[in-house]
Amino acid sequence: MTRNKNRVRNELDYKQTTGPNAMSKHARFAVASLLAVTTMGVANGSAEDKVDTDRSKPLPRVLLIGDSICGGYQRGVKKLLAGKAVVVKNQGNAQHTRTGLEKLDQWLGDGKWDVIHFNWGLWDLAYRNPKSKNFGRLDKVHGKLTTSLADYERNLRTLVARLKETGATLVWASTTPVPEGEPGRIKGDEVKYNAVAAKIMADNEIAIDDLHAEVIRQGRPKRPNVHDTGDLSRKVTDSILAALAGRGAAATPGQRQGVVKKSLKALQDDFRELKFGMFIHYNMATYKGVQWVAGYHSPADFNPGVKTIDTDAWADAAVSAGMKYGVLTAKHVAGFCLWDSKHTTYDVMHPDCPYKKDIVAQFIKSFTSRGLKVGLYYCWRHPGFDKGKNKGKFKVLPPECDPAKHSLKEQIEFQKKQIAELLEKYPDVFYIWNDALDPQIMPAVEILAVIRGVRPNVIASSNWWSWAKKGTPYADIAVKGTAALPRDEHRPGRDVLEARAEMVLEQGLPCRKREGGHGPHEDSAQQEFQFPAECRPESAGEDRGIKR
Repeated sequence: MTRNKNRVRNELDYKQTTGPNAMSKHARFAVASLLAVTTMGVANGSAEDKVDTDRSKPLPRVLLIGDSICGGYQRGVKKLLAGKAVVVKNQGNAQHTRTGLEKLDQWLGDGKWDVIHFNWGLWDLAYRNPKSKNFGRLDKVHGKLTTSLADYERNLRTLVARLKETGATLVWASTTPVPEGEPGRIKGDEVKYNAVAAKIMADNEIAIDDLHAEVIRQGRPKRPNVHDTGDLSRKVTDSILAALAGRGAAATPGQRQGVVKKSLKALQDDFRELKFGMFIHYNMATYKGVQWVAGYHSPADFNPGVKTIDTDAWADAAVSAGMKYGVLTAKHVAGFCLWDSKHTTYDVMHPDCPYKKDIVAQFIKSFTSRGLKVGLYYCWRHPGFDKGKNKGKFKVLPPECDPAKHSLKEQIEFQKKQIAELLEKYPDVFYIWNDALDPQIMPAVEILAVIRGVRPNVIASSNWWSWAKKGTPYADIAVKGTAALPRDEHRPGRDVLEARAEMVLEQGLPCRKREGGHGPHEDSAQQEFQFPAECRPESAGEDRGIKR
């Protein structure tokens, strides 16, 4: 990737940043079942008439049912799928679920469909007022909601039942984002409607094409218009090919294969089976002698003093202790990133950083080569960091998104993009450990959608800001803190067992408890050893362990 890493910067002058425009477009969203799916086509005539003209062709037949969003990308999809599938869109605009109930049989015709890609949502959640002068009579202030959530669920279940009768592979397209300032829709309502739809699709084992996530990944919408989605044609084309491949159709050479999305219960059960893992606290704080680093320190301060950090030693220690996975702090409170991030220069590849190697990549290679699974920790910038005398003290985010100059909304978008980047850059990651992320920042469904929009089978935990709330359900895994979860606790849980500097890992030996340390808690639903900031690697080859 091209990055301007060579500009000389004063080691403490990080106030001259590129601003939010330096952030590239990332952050995907996903809410439900299997993976990828199918999409759409062209046609202004009826689906039945269009298909009749193509019945002599030995090509799979795809029907797209949708509103004007699908109308925006159908031409691109048809071009991309030329010679691979006959793609047809329903006549006109599918509007809301009540329109679907009235016209579905007409759209289906009497032909056989291999794949049906469908959506209703933006019309259902719209508020309309006959007296409004806005386009479409949209009016979220004085208008009436088109379809309540309860009616939406009831209608959609009926439509799904009818679609299943066709024998086609069904693919649901999630409803795309509602921007701030949209005249007839409320931002965030689409998340609620998508959640209802996701439950229905999960109940019926229907794949989801997460167009909501794709729009967010592209950094859209930028205007108060639901049609500002960016180009969705490539995404839906990939989804169609994956769905057709699942039906036994020949896959196009080089196409990305569909991934079967596991249920949340399956992901949680898999996590429970791991039992025991290593949590490695290694970041700027390691070299500053504090738990939380205040302000921006020079990248020159991140100096391991060796050519190559011996991440193999970490992995060997985990294996010798019987651990099954490891988690590394990709970004902690200092805001300094241990990977080569496209969203900031404040990382290990900065010209002033003596190390200049991707530590996240090293960690992953060392652990996966030994059969261990890998997760990444990411610290979120919670409003609680600014309480009282600490206001402005802890940056948490890189200078390109300095909290002193960026709104909470801008901070959230930046962090979503970095989470998406980590998942895209490191496909072996199975677990994201979110610190200080709770409902004050966003609903759980929003961050889980970002994560699963990139990688459907990644599981996530989140450590609440409030100590009183720790262990409260939020993400997929409950984080309790430093005490074992109760024996009768059946939620997937992650119990941090702090070792501090008293726990030393040595080659070929299991974890040895020093006085003052904590041993494994057999009662905990999930065990991890946490190695805090004051533990740092010594020179490579000198010692195969982690010492103070």
